[in-house]
Amino acid sequence: MFLPVDISGINNLSGGVLSLLYASGPVAKVVVSILFIFSIVSWTIILYKLKQYGRTERDAERFMRTAKDADSFKKLVTTYRETPNNAFYRLMFASYKEVASRQKENPGIRPEYVENALKIVISEETERFERRLSFLATTANTAPFIGLFGTVWGIMDSFREIGLKGTTSLSVVAPGISEALIATAIGLATAIPAVLAYNYFNGRLKRILSKMENASMYILNLLEK
Repeated sequence: MFLPVDISGINNLSGGVLSLLYASGPVAKVVVSILFIFSIVSWTIILYKLKQYGRTERDAERFMRTAKDADSFKKLVTTYRETPNNAFYRLMFASYKEVASRQKENPGIRPEYVENALKIVISEETERFERRLSFLATTANTAPFIGLFGTVWGIMDSFREIGLKGTTSLSVVAPGISEALIATAIGLATAIPAVLAYNYFNGRLKRILSKMENASMYILNLLEK
């Protein structure tokens, strides 16, 4: 046997998400605003990292082509001309600087000194490439719980309205349920791109660091010639 449900107020409900957000309570609006800020910052980081990693991978290809064609370290230095805002340029410049400073003291080149300088540059570049990725991880971990808080609050509103008005009509419970569902949806919509982007950029970062390691080996091999 089905319980009768009063749906007389259903026509008064707006089907638009924006109108539901506008009609929601202050707590729901705060939750949605926080999630919106998280989403905007996350997408800004995603677009920035796409550009940064793409440029670095193109720099890696140019450097590898130049290093393969060079028969000496001196030729690599003279032929590879890039802007200083380039991870592979900084690798080459660090090795060149180390070689130049050591040759003033001792004509012989100690590869371990250059290798240490290259490791320092790779460590610094790793830190630079990882910058802001932690925010994506934070968004992925916290956004669902922020949305869940809005969900719980919306359900609490629905039960409170039932207690105050003594009826389970749709016009009474629908606003709170709508707030709850919207908060859940926005929380997931904020978290899912962040977690996908975080894993994607970690994979690309590993490939970039591998290319930097290979570039270091090319530099050391040229120095040993």
